[in-house]
Amino acid sequence: MKEMESQENGLKCLKIGDESETENKDLIIHMEAMLKSVELPLVSNCCIYKVPQKIRKVNEEAYTPSIVSIGPFHYGDKRLESMEDLKLRYLKSFLERTKKGLGECIGYIKSSEEVIRSCYSEIIEQSSDDFVRIILTDACFIIEYFLRSLEWPKEDPLLSKPWLRCDVKLDLILLENQLPWFVLEELFNLTQPSCFDGDVSSFFDAAFHYFRVHFLQSLLPGVDSSKFTIHYFHKHYQHYIMKPDQVSMQLNHLTDLLRIFYLPPDRLPKREKEIVKHLYSASHLMEAGVKLHVGQDKSALELQFSKGVLTIPRFEVCHWTEILIRNVVAFEQCHYPFQTYITDYIVLLDFLIDTSQDVDTLVDKGIMINTLGDSSAVANMVNNLCLNVVQENINGGYIYLSKKLNCFYEDPSHKYKAIFIHDYFSTPWKITSFVAAIVLLLLTLIQATCSVISLF
Repeated sequence: MKEMESQENGLKCLKIGDESETENKDLIIHMEAMLKSVELPLVSNCCIYKVPQKIRKVNEEAYTPSIVSIGPFHYGDKRLESMEDLKLRYLKSFLERTKKGLGECIGYIKSSEEVIRSCYSEIIEQSSDDFVRIILTDACFIIEYFLRSLEWPKEDPLLSKPWLRCDVKLDLILLENQLPWFVLEELFNLTQPSCFDGDVSSFFDAAFHYFRVHFLQSLLPGVDSSKFTIHYFHKHYQHYIMKPDQVSMQLNHLTDLLRIFYLPPDRLPKREKEIVKHLYSASHLMEAGVKLHVGQDKSALELQFSKGVLTIPRFEVCHWTEILIRNVVAFEQCHYPFQTYITDYIVLLDFLIDTSQDVDTLVDKGIMINTLGDSSAVANMVNNLCLNVVQENINGGYIYLSKKLNCFYEDPSHKYKAIFIHDYFSTPWKITSFVAAIVLLLLTLIQATCSVISLF
Protein backbone atom coordinates (compact mmCIF):
# COMPACT_ATOMS: atom_id res chain seq x y z
CA MET A 1 0.00 0.00 0.00
CA LYS A 2 2.80 2.39 0.96
CA GLU A 3 4.63 1.52 -2.26
CA MET A 4 1.54 2.44 -4.31
CA GLU A 5 1.19 5.78 -2.47
CA SER A 6 4.86 6.48 -3.07
CA GLN A 7 4.50 5.77 -6.79
CA GLU A 8 1.41 8.00 -6.99
CA ASN A 9 3.26 10.85 -5.26
CA GLY A 10 6.16 10.41 -7.66
CA LEU A 11 3.83 10.57 -10.65
CA LYS A 12 2.20 13.72 -9.25
CA CYS A 13 5.62 15.38 -8.82
CA LEU A 14 6.60 14.50 -12.39
CA LYS A 15 3.28 15.81 -13.66
CA ILE A 16 3.68 19.07 -11.73
CA GLY A 17 7.28 19.37 -12.97
CA ASP A 18 6.20 18.83 -16.58
CA GLU A 19 3.40 21.37 -16.23
CA SER A 20 5.77 23.88 -14.61
CA GLU A 21 8.33 23.40 -17.38
CA THR A 22 5.65 23.94 -20.01
CA GLU A 23 4.30 27.07 -18.34
CA ASN A 24 7.77 28.61 -17.83
CA LYS A 25 9.27 27.48 -21.12
CA ASP A 26 10.09 31.02 -22.31
CA LEU A 27 11.69 31.94 -18.99
CA ILE A 28 13.75 28.74 -18.98
CA ILE A 29 15.00 29.38 -22.52
CA HIS A 30 15.87 32.98 -21.64
CA MET A 31 17.78 32.06 -18.45
CA GLU A 32 19.61 29.18 -20.17
CA ALA A 33 20.78 31.65 -22.81
CA MET A 34 21.93 34.00 -20.04
CA LEU A 35 23.89 31.21 -18.34
CA LYS A 36 25.55 30.21 -21.61
CA SER A 37 26.67 33.79 -22.17
CA VAL A 38 28.39 33.92 -18.78
CA GLU A 39 32.10 33.25 -19.09
CA LEU A 40 34.14 32.45 -16.02
CA PRO A 41 37.82 32.85 -16.92
CA LEU A 42 40.27 30.65 -15.02
CA VAL A 43 42.58 33.62 -14.56
CA SER A 44 41.26 37.15 -14.28
CA ASN A 45 43.16 39.85 -16.16
CA CYS A 46 41.09 42.61 -14.60
CA CYS A 47 43.22 45.45 -13.22
CA ILE A 48 41.43 48.67 -14.29
CA TYR A 49 38.33 49.35 -12.22
CA LYS A 50 35.43 51.69 -11.88
CA VAL A 51 35.78 53.10 -8.37
CA PRO A 52 33.14 51.52 -6.07
CA GLN A 53 30.20 53.91 -5.76
CA LYS A 54 30.29 54.13 -1.96
CA ILE A 55 33.91 55.35 -2.17
CA ARG A 56 33.40 57.50 -5.26
CA LYS A 57 30.49 59.48 -3.85
CA VAL A 58 32.67 60.94 -1.06
CA ASN A 59 34.53 63.03 -3.66
CA GLU A 60 33.53 62.34 -7.28
CA GLU A 61 35.95 64.90 -8.73
CA ALA A 62 38.96 63.06 -7.32
CA TYR A 63 38.25 60.07 -9.60
CA THR A 64 37.06 61.89 -12.73
CA PRO A 65 39.42 63.21 -15.45
CA SER A 66 39.34 66.98 -15.86
CA ILE A 67 41.06 67.43 -19.23
CA VAL A 68 41.91 64.14 -21.01
CA SER A 69 40.26 60.73 -21.22
CA ILE A 70 42.47 57.65 -21.36
CA GLY A 71 40.90 54.31 -22.24
CA PRO A 72 37.22 53.50 -22.74
CA PHE A 73 35.59 54.41 -19.40
CA HIS A 74 35.46 58.18 -19.94
CA TYR A 75 35.65 58.26 -23.73
CA GLY A 76 32.94 60.45 -25.23
CA ASP A 77 32.71 62.85 -22.29
CA LYS A 78 31.98 66.24 -23.88
CA ARG A 79 34.21 68.02 -21.35
CA LEU A 80 37.25 66.08 -22.57
CA GLU A 81 36.79 66.32 -26.33
CA SER A 82 39.12 69.31 -26.70
CA MET A 83 42.14 67.03 -26.15
CA GLU A 84 41.23 64.56 -28.91
CA ASP A 85 42.86 66.67 -31.62
CA LEU A 86 46.06 67.02 -29.59
CA LYS A 87 46.14 63.25 -29.05
CA LEU A 88 45.99 62.71 -32.82
CA ARG A 89 48.85 65.17 -33.32
CA TYR A 90 50.90 63.26 -30.76
CA LEU A 91 49.98 59.98 -32.48
CA LYS A 92 51.26 61.35 -35.78
CA SER A 93 54.51 62.53 -34.18
CA PHE A 94 54.97 59.18 -32.46
CA LEU A 95 54.57 57.26 -35.73
CA GLU A 96 57.10 59.56 -37.40
CA ARG A 97 59.76 58.67 -34.84
CA THR A 98 59.17 54.90 -35.07
CA LYS A 99 60.28 52.18 -37.44
CA LYS A 100 56.77 50.80 -37.86
CA GLY A 101 53.70 52.01 -39.70
CA LEU A 102 50.16 52.65 -38.51
CA GLY A 103 48.98 49.32 -39.92
CA GLU A 104 51.36 47.29 -37.78
CA CYS A 105 50.33 49.18 -34.65
CA ILE A 106 46.65 48.61 -35.40
CA GLY A 107 47.40 44.94 -36.07
CA TYR A 108 49.03 44.53 -32.65
CA ILE A 109 46.12 46.15 -30.78
CA LYS A 110 43.61 44.15 -32.84
CA SER A 111 45.35 40.86 -32.06
CA SER A 112 45.34 41.69 -28.34
CA GLU A 113 41.83 43.16 -28.22
CA GLU A 114 40.21 40.34 -26.23
CA VAL A 115 42.91 40.40 -23.55
CA ILE A 116 42.82 44.21 -23.36
CA ARG A 117 39.04 44.22 -22.92
CA SER A 118 39.36 41.68 -20.11
CA CYS A 119 41.58 44.12 -18.19
CA TYR A 120 38.58 46.40 -17.56
CA SER A 121 36.14 45.68 -14.76
CA GLU A 122 33.07 46.44 -16.86
CA ILE A 123 31.90 45.34 -20.30
CA ILE A 124 33.12 47.79 -22.94
CA GLU A 125 30.32 48.71 -25.32
CA GLN A 126 32.45 50.21 -28.10
CA SER A 127 32.72 48.30 -31.39
CA SER A 128 35.96 46.50 -32.21
CA ASP A 129 37.22 49.25 -34.52
CA ASP A 130 36.32 52.04 -32.09
CA PHE A 131 37.94 50.21 -29.19
CA VAL A 132 41.17 49.58 -31.11
CA ARG A 133 41.27 53.22 -32.22
CA ILE A 134 40.81 54.49 -28.64
CA ILE A 135 43.48 52.19 -27.19
CA LEU A 136 46.03 52.91 -29.93
CA THR A 137 45.52 56.69 -29.91
CA ASP A 138 45.70 56.95 -26.12
CA ALA A 139 48.70 54.61 -25.81
CA CYS A 140 50.71 56.51 -28.42
CA PHE A 141 49.71 59.80 -26.78
CA ILE A 142 51.10 58.66 -23.41
CA ILE A 143 54.36 57.31 -24.86
CA GLU A 144 54.94 60.40 -27.00
CA TYR A 145 54.14 62.69 -24.06
CA PHE A 146 56.62 60.91 -21.78
CA LEU A 147 59.32 61.10 -24.45
CA ARG A 148 58.65 64.79 -25.08
CA SER A 149 58.87 65.41 -21.33
CA LEU A 150 62.47 64.19 -21.58
CA GLU A 151 63.31 66.17 -24.72
CA TRP A 152 61.25 69.28 -23.91
CA PRO A 153 60.78 70.60 -27.48
CA LYS A 154 60.14 74.31 -27.92
CA GLU A 155 56.58 75.54 -28.46
CA ASP A 156 55.01 72.18 -27.62
CA PRO A 157 51.22 72.68 -27.34
CA LEU A 158 51.09 70.76 -24.05
CA LEU A 159 54.45 71.29 -22.38
CA SER A 160 54.37 75.04 -22.98
CA LYS A 161 51.27 75.43 -20.78
CA PRO A 162 52.00 74.73 -17.07
CA TRP A 163 48.30 74.56 -16.11
CA LEU A 164 47.65 72.01 -18.86
CA ARG A 165 50.67 69.91 -17.88
CA CYS A 166 49.41 69.80 -14.30
CA ASP A 167 45.90 68.71 -15.32
CA VAL A 168 47.25 66.00 -17.65
CA LYS A 169 49.64 64.78 -14.94
CA LEU A 170 46.75 64.22 -12.54
CA ASP A 171 44.47 62.65 -15.14
CA LEU A 172 47.17 60.10 -15.99
CA ILE A 173 47.14 58.63 -12.46
CA LEU A 174 43.36 58.21 -12.11
CA LEU A 175 42.30 54.58 -11.65
CA GLU A 176 39.43 54.84 -14.15
CA ASN A 177 41.69 56.54 -16.70
CA GLN A 178 44.22 53.77 -17.35
CA LEU A 179 45.56 51.53 -20.10
CA PRO A 180 47.05 48.09 -19.37
CA TRP A 181 50.79 48.36 -18.84
CA PHE A 182 51.60 45.57 -21.29
CA VAL A 183 49.96 47.54 -24.13
CA LEU A 184 52.21 50.55 -23.53
CA GLU A 185 55.26 48.34 -23.06
CA GLU A 186 54.67 46.17 -26.14
CA LEU A 187 53.78 49.13 -28.34
CA PHE A 188 57.01 50.83 -27.28
CA ASN A 189 59.01 47.66 -28.00
CA LEU A 190 57.26 47.10 -31.32
CA THR A 191 57.90 50.58 -32.64
CA GLN A 192 61.27 51.33 -30.99
CA PRO A 193 60.78 55.10 -31.07
CA SER A 194 63.89 57.24 -31.29
CA CYS A 195 64.67 59.38 -28.25
CA PHE A 196 67.43 61.86 -27.54
CA ASP A 197 67.92 60.56 -23.99
CA GLY A 198 70.19 57.51 -24.03
CA ASP A 199 68.88 56.34 -20.63
CA VAL A 200 65.51 55.44 -22.15
CA SER A 201 65.43 51.99 -23.72
CA SER A 202 61.98 50.86 -22.58
CA PHE A 203 58.60 52.29 -21.71
CA PHE A 204 59.36 51.66 -18.03
CA ASP A 205 62.42 53.92 -18.30
CA ALA A 206 60.33 56.72 -19.82
CA ALA A 207 57.55 56.31 -17.23
CA PHE A 208 60.03 56.20 -14.33
CA HIS A 209 61.71 59.43 -15.43
CA TYR A 210 58.32 61.14 -15.77
CA PHE A 211 57.11 60.02 -12.33
CA ARG A 212 60.45 60.82 -10.71
CA VAL A 213 60.31 64.41 -11.97
CA HIS A 214 56.61 65.07 -11.34
CA PHE A 215 55.79 63.05 -8.21
CA LEU A 216 58.87 61.95 -6.24
CA GLN A 217 59.48 65.15 -4.27
CA SER A 218 55.85 65.30 -3.18
CA LEU A 219 55.63 61.58 -2.38
CA LEU A 220 58.99 61.32 -0.63
CA PRO A 221 60.22 64.86 0.20
CA GLY A 222 62.86 63.43 2.52
CA VAL A 223 64.52 61.39 -0.25
CA ASP A 224 67.49 62.71 -2.22
CA SER A 225 66.14 62.59 -5.79
CA SER A 226 69.67 62.51 -7.23
CA LYS A 227 70.16 59.11 -5.56
CA PHE A 228 66.71 57.77 -6.44
CA THR A 229 67.84 56.74 -9.93
CA ILE A 230 66.43 54.13 -12.25
CA HIS A 231 69.36 51.86 -11.33
CA TYR A 232 68.50 52.21 -7.63
CA PHE A 233 64.84 51.49 -8.41
CA HIS A 234 65.67 48.37 -10.43
CA LYS A 235 67.91 47.10 -7.63
CA HIS A 236 65.58 47.66 -4.67
CA TYR A 237 62.11 47.41 -6.27
CA GLN A 238 62.78 44.53 -8.65
CA HIS A 239 60.36 42.15 -6.93
CA TYR A 240 57.53 44.70 -7.25
CA ILE A 241 57.89 45.33 -10.97
CA MET A 242 59.11 42.01 -12.40
CA LYS A 243 57.46 38.61 -12.55
CA PRO A 244 59.34 35.66 -11.00
CA ASP A 245 60.75 34.77 -14.45
CA GLN A 246 62.63 38.13 -14.34
CA VAL A 247 61.76 38.61 -18.02
CA SER A 248 58.33 40.23 -18.13
CA MET A 249 56.88 42.96 -15.94
CA GLN A 250 53.99 42.49 -13.54
CA LEU A 251 53.00 46.16 -13.40
CA ASN A 252 49.34 46.72 -14.15
CA HIS A 253 49.26 50.40 -15.15
CA LEU A 254 50.46 53.87 -14.14
CA THR A 255 48.40 53.96 -10.92
CA ASP A 256 50.11 50.73 -9.93
CA LEU A 257 53.55 52.27 -10.56
CA LEU A 258 52.58 55.23 -8.38
CA ARG A 259 51.65 52.84 -5.57
CA ILE A 260 55.05 51.17 -5.80
CA PHE A 261 56.78 54.52 -5.20
CA TYR A 262 55.14 54.50 -1.75
CA LEU A 263 56.23 50.97 -0.84
CA PRO A 264 59.39 50.28 1.18
CA PRO A 265 62.40 49.07 -0.82
CA ASP A 266 63.50 45.43 -0.78
CA ARG A 267 60.56 43.82 1.07
CA LEU A 268 57.02 44.29 2.34
CA PRO A 269 56.23 44.19 6.08
CA LYS A 270 54.26 41.22 7.41
CA ARG A 271 50.54 41.68 7.89
CA GLU A 272 48.31 40.90 10.87
CA LYS A 273 44.68 39.79 10.78
CA GLU A 274 43.47 42.70 12.88
CA ILE A 275 43.11 46.45 12.51
CA VAL A 276 44.06 49.53 14.52
CA LYS A 277 40.92 50.55 16.41
CA HIS A 278 42.35 53.42 18.42
CA LEU A 279 45.38 55.69 18.51
CA TYR A 280 45.79 59.05 20.23
CA SER A 281 46.31 62.12 18.06
CA ALA A 282 49.69 63.80 17.57
CA SER A 283 48.93 66.71 19.91
CA HIS A 284 47.66 64.38 22.65
CA LEU A 285 50.74 62.19 22.33
CA MET A 286 52.96 65.24 22.71
CA GLU A 287 51.06 66.24 25.85
CA ALA A 288 51.92 62.82 27.26
CA GLY A 289 55.61 63.37 26.57
CA VAL A 290 56.01 61.69 23.17
CA LYS A 291 58.66 63.46 21.10
CA LEU A 292 58.04 63.80 17.36
CA HIS A 293 61.03 63.52 15.03
CA VAL A 294 61.38 63.55 11.24
CA GLY A 295 62.28 60.13 9.84
CA GLN A 296 64.96 59.67 7.19
CA ASP A 297 63.61 56.45 5.68
CA LYS A 298 63.27 55.94 1.93
CA SER A 299 59.63 54.94 2.39
CA ALA A 300 56.78 57.11 3.65
CA LEU A 301 55.34 54.06 5.41
CA GLU A 302 58.19 53.58 7.92
CA LEU A 303 56.83 54.98 11.20
CA GLN A 304 58.75 53.95 14.33
CA PHE A 305 58.44 54.47 18.09
CA SER A 306 61.32 53.90 20.48
CA LYS A 307 62.31 55.37 23.86
CA GLY A 308 59.53 57.94 23.80
CA VAL A 309 60.33 59.17 20.27
CA LEU A 310 57.84 58.78 17.40
CA THR A 311 59.65 59.00 14.06
CA ILE A 312 57.56 59.88 11.00
CA PRO A 313 59.04 60.37 7.50
CA ARG A 314 58.40 63.84 6.09
CA PHE A 315 55.37 64.10 3.79
CA GLU A 316 53.81 66.87 1.74
CA VAL A 317 50.18 67.94 1.44
CA CYS A 318 49.46 69.94 -1.72
CA HIS A 319 46.47 70.66 -3.94
CA TRP A 320 46.60 67.26 -5.66
CA THR A 321 47.49 65.05 -2.68
CA GLU A 322 43.87 63.97 -2.20
CA ILE A 323 43.53 62.92 -5.86
CA LEU A 324 46.68 60.84 -5.73
CA ILE A 325 45.92 59.09 -2.44
CA ARG A 326 42.25 58.45 -3.20
CA ASN A 327 43.05 56.69 -6.47
CA VAL A 328 45.82 54.55 -4.98
CA VAL A 329 43.56 53.59 -2.05
CA ALA A 330 40.70 52.78 -4.46
CA PHE A 331 43.07 50.60 -6.49
CA GLU A 332 44.12 48.73 -3.35
CA GLN A 333 40.48 48.18 -2.39
CA CYS A 334 39.77 46.63 -5.79
CA HIS A 335 43.01 44.83 -6.63
CA TYR A 336 45.08 44.35 -3.47
CA PRO A 337 42.44 43.86 -0.73
CA PHE A 338 44.88 41.90 1.45
CA GLN A 339 47.92 44.10 0.78
CA THR A 340 46.50 47.55 1.52
CA TYR A 341 49.80 49.10 2.63
CA ILE A 342 49.04 52.65 1.52
CA THR A 343 45.54 52.43 3.00
CA ASP A 344 47.09 51.30 6.30
CA TYR A 345 49.36 54.35 6.29
CA ILE A 346 46.47 56.74 5.64
CA VAL A 347 44.40 55.11 8.42
CA LEU A 348 47.28 55.72 10.83
CA LEU A 349 47.55 59.35 9.68
CA ASP A 350 43.81 59.70 10.22
CA PHE A 351 44.30 58.76 13.88
CA LEU A 352 47.29 61.07 14.32
CA ILE A 353 45.56 64.01 12.60
CA ASP A 354 42.25 64.74 14.28
CA THR A 355 42.11 68.55 14.33
CA SER A 356 43.93 71.58 12.94
CA GLN A 357 46.03 71.53 16.13
CA ASP A 358 47.48 68.16 15.09
CA VAL A 359 48.31 69.54 11.64
CA ASP A 360 50.07 72.52 13.21
CA THR A 361 51.99 70.17 15.52
CA LEU A 362 53.29 68.08 12.61
CA VAL A 363 54.16 71.19 10.62
CA ASP A 364 56.04 72.71 13.59
CA LYS A 365 58.09 69.53 13.92
CA GLY A 366 58.97 69.57 10.21
CA ILE A 367 57.15 66.30 9.55
CA MET A 368 54.42 67.76 7.34
CA ILE A 369 54.91 70.25 4.52
CA ASN A 370 51.54 72.00 4.22
CA THR A 371 51.35 73.92 0.95
CA LEU A 372 47.58 74.30 1.28
CA GLY A 373 48.03 76.68 4.21
CA ASP A 374 44.67 75.97 5.84
CA SER A 375 45.26 73.51 8.71
CA SER A 376 41.54 72.80 9.14
CA ALA A 377 41.20 71.92 5.45
CA VAL A 378 44.09 69.47 5.74
CA ALA A 379 42.59 67.84 8.84
CA ASN A 380 39.20 67.46 7.13
CA MET A 381 40.80 66.00 4.01
CA VAL A 382 42.78 63.38 5.95
CA ASN A 383 39.74 62.47 8.07
CA ASN A 384 37.71 61.74 4.91
CA LEU A 385 40.29 59.82 2.88
CA CYS A 386 39.31 56.40 4.20
CA LEU A 387 35.55 56.85 4.50
CA ASN A 388 33.75 53.67 3.34
CA VAL A 389 37.08 51.86 2.94
CA VAL A 390 37.18 48.23 4.13
CA GLN A 391 40.14 46.76 6.04
CA GLU A 392 40.50 43.11 7.04
CA ASN A 393 44.18 43.13 7.98
CA ILE A 394 46.98 45.65 8.42
CA ASN A 395 50.72 46.21 8.33
CA GLY A 396 51.88 44.27 11.40
CA GLY A 397 54.30 47.02 12.38
CA TYR A 398 51.42 49.46 12.82
CA ILE A 399 49.66 47.16 15.31
CA TYR A 400 52.80 47.02 17.45
CA LEU A 401 53.37 50.78 17.04
CA SER A 402 49.84 51.79 18.05
CA LYS A 403 49.85 49.52 21.11
CA LYS A 404 53.16 50.98 22.34
CA LEU A 405 51.97 54.56 21.78
CA ASN A 406 48.67 53.97 23.56
CA CYS A 407 50.43 52.33 26.53
CA PHE A 408 52.87 55.24 26.73
CA TYR A 409 50.03 57.78 26.70
CA GLU A 410 47.99 55.92 29.32
CA ASP A 411 50.91 55.73 31.79
CA PRO A 412 50.22 58.69 34.20
CA SER A 413 53.90 59.14 35.06
CA HIS A 414 54.71 60.14 31.47
CA LYS A 415 52.02 62.80 31.47
CA TYR A 416 53.09 64.27 34.82
CA LYS A 417 56.69 64.34 33.65
CA ALA A 418 55.65 66.07 30.40
CA ILE A 419 53.59 68.67 32.30
CA PHE A 420 56.48 69.34 34.67
CA ILE A 421 58.93 69.80 31.78
CA HIS A 422 56.47 72.01 29.88
CA ASP A 423 55.77 74.21 32.90
CA TYR A 424 59.36 74.67 34.02
CA PHE A 425 61.76 73.81 31.18
CA SER A 426 60.05 74.60 27.86
CA THR A 427 61.74 78.03 27.41
CA PRO A 428 64.98 79.65 28.64
CA TRP A 429 62.93 82.11 30.76
CA LYS A 430 61.08 79.28 32.49
CA ILE A 431 64.35 77.46 33.16
CA THR A 432 65.87 80.66 34.60
CA SER A 433 62.79 81.24 36.77
CA PHE A 434 62.84 77.64 37.99
CA VAL A 435 66.55 77.76 38.85
CA ALA A 436 66.07 81.14 40.60
CA ALA A 437 63.18 79.70 42.61
CA ILE A 438 65.30 76.70 43.65
CA VAL A 439 68.21 78.97 44.63
CA LEU A 440 65.84 81.21 46.60
CA LEU A 441 64.38 78.17 48.32
CA LEU A 442 67.84 76.89 49.22
CA LEU A 443 68.90 80.30 50.56
CA THR A 444 65.71 80.48 52.62
CA LEU A 445 66.40 77.01 54.04
CA ILE A 446 70.01 77.95 54.83
CA GLN A 447 68.87 81.17 56.53
CA ALA A 448 66.27 79.29 58.55
CA THR A 449 68.83 76.66 59.54
CA CYS A 450 71.32 79.33 60.63
CA SER A 451 68.62 81.08 62.67
CA VAL A 452 67.76 77.84 64.48
CA ILE A 453 71.42 77.08 65.16
CA SER A 454 72.01 80.60 66.57
CA LEU A 455 69.33 79.99 69.22
CA PHE A 456 71.50 77.32 70.76
